[in-house]
Amino acid sequence: MKDFFTIGELATLFGVDVQTLRYYDSIGLLVPVHRDAKTGYRLYKFDQIYQVASIRYLKRLGYSLEQIKKYLDSRTLDHTIEQLKDQSLLLRRRYNELMEIDSAIQRKLEFIKQQLPSVDLAHVMVKTFSDRYYLNIGSEESLYGSDVFYFHPTLVFYQGKEKRFGAFLFEYQEGSHLQTEVMRIKAGSFLCAYHQGPYELIGETTERIRLQANGRLLADWEVNFNILDQFVERDNTRFITEIQIPILDDPHLEI
Repeated sequence: MKDFFTIGELATLFGVDVQTLRYYDSIGLLVPVHRDAKTGYRLYKFDQIYQVASIRYLKRLGYSLEQIKKYLDSRTLDHTIEQLKDQSLLLRRRYNELMEIDSAIQRKLEFIKQQLPSVDLAHVMVKTFSDRYYLNIGSEESLYGSDVFYFHPTLVFYQGKEKRFGAFLFEYQEGSHLQTEVMRIKAGSFLCAYHQGPYELIGETTERIRLQANGRLLADWEVNFNILDQFVERDNTRFITEIQIPILDDPHLEI
């Protein structure tokens, strides 16, 4: 093996970009033993390949370059063992977070897959549901800071001028353990229709539904299920929301 390597040879040996090694030099992470002030020509000693190997190893373990620099400057057996234990715990937490995100993706895909075939923009219909569950988010001011908003299909409850948000538990089973309080939409019949378009125009569709109550006694509130929203469709004219208004009298009447 050679005693010295050029920056190009070292880059080829480790399969990294030359610019990466130059950056390592600029931050003091991997400084060549010789650098020509005029040409910028760099030479690395043979034993510096172990330093490059350590950097690549630590990057694979998820360390930042700043952490790697501190790590390399303070290596002892005891320190290394503690550092690796801490990093292992961090990676496990990240793994759990990624699995939770993946579960959210799968829930979203399954919800859309099940809901889209039923979308009928032309008709108002009666649907009967068993108990359904959701996590209460609260007002719109609380919405975007809530993790559950991003991990579950969104519900919006309207009652007069009040609007309240929830995260629908698409596959929830009663008795399941959750840290957040679980709320229930009671079983019953609902007058339902689909709204396509911006959320600002949902009120018009809601009024159209109520005009087709045909004598039914309807609740003074409704719940909307966002099926296609801003997370899956950038064009708000293509958003699809199901509006459901509870029927308070005979649930078996047909339109």
